[in-house]
Amino acid sequence: PTPSREREGADANNAVAADENGNGNEREFGLVTDRGEVLAYTILRGTLQRILYEELVETHGVDVQFRKSLRGISYSPNEGSDDIEGITCRFRDGETSGPYDLVIGCDGVKSKVKEYVDFGITGESETSSSSSSAIYSGIRITFAVQEGDVATEPTNVESDGARFTQAFGNGAYALTTSYGAGKGRPVARGAFLVYGDENYIGPFPKRKPDTKGDAISSPRASSKEFTTPLDENADWTQNNRVPKEYITECMELLKSAEMPGNDVANIVRNSDRFFDLGVYFHNPFSWNGWIREVPDNMNGKSGKFCVLAGDAAHAMPPFLGQGGNQAMQDAYMLASKIYEYNEQIQMQQTRASLNGGESEESLVEPNLKSLLKEYEHRRWLPTTSITAKAALLGYLEIGSGIFGNFRDTFFFVMGKIGVAKKVFLDAATPKM
Repeated sequence: PTPSREREGADANNAVAADENGNGNEREFGLVTDRGEVLAYTILRGTLQRILYEELVETHGVDVQFRKSLRGISYSPNEGSDDIEGITCRFRDGETSGPYDLVIGCDGVKSKVKEYVDFGITGESETSSSSSSAIYSGIRITFAVQEGDVATEPTNVESDGARFTQAFGNGAYALTTSYGAGKGRPVARGAFLVYGDENYIGPFPKRKPDTKGDAISSPRASSKEFTTPLDENADWTQNNRVPKEYITECMELLKSAEMPGNDVANIVRNSDRFFDLGVYFHNPFSWNGWIREVPDNMNGKSGKFCVLAGDAAHAMPPFLGQGGNQAMQDAYMLASKIYEYNEQIQMQQTRASLNGGESEESLVEPNLKSLLKEYEHRRWLPTTSITAKAALLGYLEIGSGIFGNFRDTFFFVMGKIGVAKKVFLDAATPKM
């Protein structure tokens, strides 16, 4: 940070100091390859989703279905010679799917699978008790995306890297940067404006929300023409947008916050997509953690489980940019444990066949639950730590008045002594 209210981040290619041989103080963090390449990239969420979808469908032949809203989880017993026991998933459209040995809930901050893991039930209505595990922070984000112009913009950022520019105002914080939009496409620009909900003090409401269910209206809607509560868009879907007229209110907020620089305002004015949403996070402390066995009503334990990953397990404020990164680490770690379990099963079957169909008593029975618990224990601490740090950063960044002065001094000092860099690198380093 610099003493001024506006500061620019280094190019992504210089974010971690390293020489041509990959040597540097940050090599221990594992963010620099042997060739000196910095493993830090910017990409639009929608672009990343498209890349993952195409890889799943075209390369791996995975059947990806959309508009499937989970409404129930139950155990289906083996009732005949051709039946297979396991977990059955019921969806809002009336269809069912299964049976499965394992259901992995990656269904976001308002996860139905998390509701089942926490309470042993899933609600049938649009609004249910699952919202009780999603904590509204009292912080809101308005963000705008300006698509690149093929005629004037480069189609990649490999040469210049991605530059982040941060600005602090009175009660607000802004971030602008460029984002990769996909191979052969010009880079896009994004602007994020973070501010406090005037109806909240931190996560605590000053008054009872006016809306029903778990949606919370925009703090600016009460005195403006947009009186219909905005969908909180907890899943950050690309089709959840606010009217372009809402830009006027955003510009007023920039003015009242005395936000320095013109980058944010320019991107907002020229945006192709414009969103406003609240920031939610999960309480990392829960009785059942991330795993729950789906019981067999006849015999009790079934050996079939639901397990959480990504935002469903540990939704966190976005102020360290770690939501997607942590979800990928969850996926890798969880996949490795499933692979380990399958290998144990295969080894057991191989040895049994060599012994004439009888298993060796010395062999340890494969235990899926213990392996799932290993996954949870390995991932819980780093994600909890990041959630706490990200929440603290969010509240610091929107400081106003004397708190704003403290924020500026705090970030300046932390930057000078290297703590800010350490916090970012520590969060960004894979922990699996």
